[in-house]
Amino acid sequence: MKIYLVRHGLTESNKQKHYTGWTDVELAPEGVAQVEALAAGFSGMKINGLFSSDLRRAIKTAEIIGSGHGLKPEPSPQLREINFGLWEGLRYEEIIASYENEMRRWYDDPFLCAPPGGEDLRQVFARAHSFLDGLWNREDGEGTFVVVSHGGTIRSVLHHYLGLGKNRFFELTVDNAAVSLLEKDAQGTVRVSYMNKRL
Repeated sequence: MKIYLVRHGLTESNKQKHYTGWTDVELAPEGVAQVEALAAGFSGMKINGLFSSDLRRAIKTAEIIGSGHGLKPEPSPQLREINFGLWEGLRYEEIIASYENEMRRWYDDPFLCAPPGGEDLRQVFARAHSFLDGLWNREDGEGTFVVVSHGGTIRSVLHHYLGLGKNRFFELTVDNAAVSLLEKDAQGTVRVSYMNKRL
C-alpha cells in the first residue's frame, strides 16, 4: 500500500510567513499553479482514494489533483494543521515580542509544549495517525492513496516513521505542493520512501 502525503499549495499567509494553523485561507495564484504542475505528476497513476484536511487550501489542492482522475476529495478535520491558538495569524517576530518564553519552550519540545490555546505535536500526530491507521488497516491491504494536509502535520507523521528524536522535528522540511511517500509492505512495516519531492 502507498500513501502520498501532499502539502497544500502556497497561500498568501505562507508568503508573508504567518502562523496560519486552523485559519481557513485560500490558495494564492502561485499556489494554484504549483498544484496544477503537481497534478500532472499524478496523471498516469491509479489513485484508489483522495483525502484532504477540511481547510480550503487543502481541499482546493486535492480537487486539482483529483480532477484528472474523476475523484473528489473526502475532507477530514483529523488532517488539519497544528492549531496555533493565540499565535494564529502572527509572524515569528510578533510571537517572540509577546510570547518569548512560550515560543522558546515550544521550540525546545513541541511534543509536550503547545502554543497558548493551541495543540502540542502529540495531539497533532495522534489525530493524523488515527486517520492514516484507517487506511493502513483496510481489509484489502492494497491501493494507492493521496492525502493532502499541512506542513506541521505531515512533518509529525514523517518524524514518527523515521524514528527521529523529539529534538529533530524542526530539521524536517515540507515545502508547499511537495510530496512524501509512505509505503507499507506485506509484513506490515511502513517506510518513508522519499520526502519533500516534486513529482
